[in-house]
Amino acid sequence: MAFKPPKKPVQFAHLKQTLSTADPDNALYQTVQAIIEKLTQFQNQETEEKTKLKDAISSISGGGSGGGTPIGGNLTATYITKANETADLSNSIQLLAGTNITFDDTVANQRTINSFGGSSVSNYYDSPLTDGDLIETELIFAAGECIIVQVPT
Repeated sequence: MAFKPPKKPVQFAHLKQTLSTADPDNALYQTVQAIIEKLTQFQNQETEEKTKLKDAISSISGGGSGGGTPIGGNLTATYITKANETADLSNSIQLLAGTNITFDDTVANQRTINSFGGSSVSNYYDSPLTDGDLIETELIFAAGECIIVQVPT
């Protein structure tokens, strides 16, 4: 069975009470006393570090330096964004529509990319890809389908 850490920190106060009945000059007493004190110090430091981490995480998820909307994202990941979000996410890249491309954001939480083929007059024709041999031409296939290429006119 996998190790599961305790839900709350272990308390050592009851061990100190037990030790109080022993002889303080005994070497074993002194060793156990030192171990309990070190564990208590470590526990306090760990609690402080956890608190600092929680505060740091909340400040990151509460919004970045740009003062924009709270993001709560991973600052080391790369994001494609609708607007320029580099103030909040330094690794973000804004997605822009190129020539003959439009974005449709009318449906909530969805982006549809529409492309328009340009002019109605084709300046190319479709042709199957071959091995180039003029006498015994063979078609080139991928995944069981003949590869079609567009040849400029």
